[in-house]
Amino acid sequence: MSKSNKLFFLGTLLFISIIFAYIFSEDSLGGARNDYLFHEKFIILFAEDFKDTFINYGQGELYARNSPVFYIVLSFFYKSGISLDAIRYLNVISIPLFILTFHNCLKILFKNISSSLLLFFSFVLFLSPTIRSLAVWPYPILYGFILFLFSIKFYLKFYDKKKNKLNEAFKNTFFLSLASYITPNFSVFVIFFLYKFYLEYKNSKYFLYILALNFLLAFPALFYYFINDFYLFRYSVGEISLNIKLNIFNKIIIISSLIFFYLIPFINKKIIYQIIDTFKNIKKEYFLIIFFLVCIYFFNFPSGFFGGGIFYHLSQGIIGNNFLLYIVFGLSLILFRAIKLINVNNILLFICMILYNLQVSIYHKYFDPLLLFILIFLVFNNKIKNEKTFVGIIKKFYVLYSILLGMSFYKVTFL
Repeated sequence: MSKSNKLFFLGTLLFISIIFAYIFSEDSLGGARNDYLFHEKFIILFAEDFKDTFINYGQGELYARNSPVFYIVLSFFYKSGISLDAIRYLNVISIPLFILTFHNCLKILFKNISSSLLLFFSFVLFLSPTIRSLAVWPYPILYGFILFLFSIKFYLKFYDKKKNKLNEAFKNTFFLSLASYITPNFSVFVIFFLYKFYLEYKNSKYFLYILALNFLLAFPALFYYFINDFYLFRYSVGEISLNIKLNIFNKIIIISSLIFFYLIPFINKKIIYQIIDTFKNIKKEYFLIIFFLVCIYFFNFPSGFFGGGIFYHLSQGIIGNNFLLYIVFGLSLILFRAIKLINVNNILLFICMILYNLQVSIYHKYFDPLLLFILIFLVFNNKIKNEKTFVGIIKKFYVLYSILLGMSFYKVTFL
């Protein structure tokens, strides 16, 4: 069987698995179905009385923590005579769109890697519990991810071009704005992109054009959320104290553990030796040690329906405390230091990820596959030099996502 036939067979097989996901109403996330059913009423309400629903959205009986844009768009389909079930089935189009956009980004960045191998890597998204569940149960963040990928695509093209780069910066800004209108969390990544554009243009008129476009596109949303204060600050998953709600150390530890999870496929023998060398000289890493101890001391993430990520739940499930999570956090800091990930760019990205998840709850679905995109396109962009290295990374990602999907099914079925 030729390489192209193998790829076609694999892609078809994985897509068929999505069809079966529809047939069996898969919800490997565990909360996608309930989220959709809770927000389903807004599609009908926007279709029947747009003005009143828009004015009162997010308040009282119309409580919501999502942007109304996604439900407004779906309401047009519903109003045109397409049933809610049909809308759910049409949502499957998000999968090939996701794969294609991811593949296009990979082709821009990895010109030394064959297109077929990049497509093989793209198919790993079929195994993401987040993507599978949100393909079956429509939810705004799925399309936020796709639009964010488009913004990354034009960011990559911006650095790929030698001339006429400003158009790519405008396109990046436009698609990031669209992603933010669907899911406002994505808006925080404007900090990173503006920083990179500033490094390119400094205080020139071109940077001012980009700033002006950002403000122009953001103003309607900022005005709406200011008038309708409901999105991040009014509601939470549960009643919690202020010292937990504002505790940044909870986010630092849990988000670091999630980054560590997605870094696993990049770890090879060379990196293991670097980790060992860093650990041997840990006594010299005064800042790292102090930072680690301070984060541990102030960590007070609440148990219950607030998420916490894979290592938090493993730690709680296996030994009934946070000890395993603390070990992973310590290892993540050593790993970041060993492979020189601690720099201005990546610290800025980490700040963006904290701001991206301002609410107390930290669910894996918010960061999958976002962390994959960030690590591949914004952190390791030019560090993967040959196909042999890339093949090893791809195989590990397939194993990683297979484990993640298996654990998700186990959690939903038995816990």
